[in-house]
Amino acid sequence: MFMPVMFKEDFEPTVFILLSCILRAVSFMSSFRCLTSMMLRSVPRIASRLSAIRPAVPAARTLHSTRVVYADAEAATGLTFNFTLPAESLYENTPVEMVILPGSDGQFGVMPNHVPTVTQLKPGVVSVQEEAGGPLKKFFISGGFAYVTPESVLKVATLECADIDDIDADAVKVGLAQFSEAYASATDDLLKSEAEIGVEVYSALSHALADGK
Repeated sequence: MFMPVMFKEDFEPTVFILLSCILRAVSFMSSFRCLTSMMLRSVPRIASRLSAIRPAVPAARTLHSTRVVYADAEAATGLTFNFTLPAESLYENTPVEMVILPGSDGQFGVMPNHVPTVTQLKPGVVSVQEEAGGPLKKFFISGGFAYVTPESVLKVATLECADIDDIDADAVKVGLAQFSEAYASATDDLLKSEAEIGVEVYSALSHALADGK
């Protein structure tokens, strides 16, 4: 098979292009690792500073004392809902009428026979209607993921969640002001990213409280 001859004047630009591509790839991976590390370090600090949930709420009203809602063994149709946190499940194989989710592109509702979907959730309110015509139970989440199967099973996973009634409006105002000030005065990327996350979460909390009035 004929192989083209590569002369020196052809070889040098080729080597330069290859080296340039390699350096760009290395730079991208280094930036990606730095961003990932920064995000992982930021999460515990943000979580420790989110103090909008009233600490004095009686145990019967706190999220972690809420009983898990299990499915009726005879239920065979409709939307099945699973709502989980790392340490517990709030709904487990439970038939519900509808769930409204805070999608990354805006709120959307899920009912039986919803198109199969995998989507990221932003900080916001998850509203659950357990029965047709019934009230909406509202939970604020820090973000997460939702997955709708072809069998009309909705699975929602989140790291942090609170009953909307247990959120202190005054604490939300203070937190939003603090993170807004921190964002404006941040002098490095890590602090600025932490403050930006805090502003996003507290802004969502503020909007959730306003919509709930």
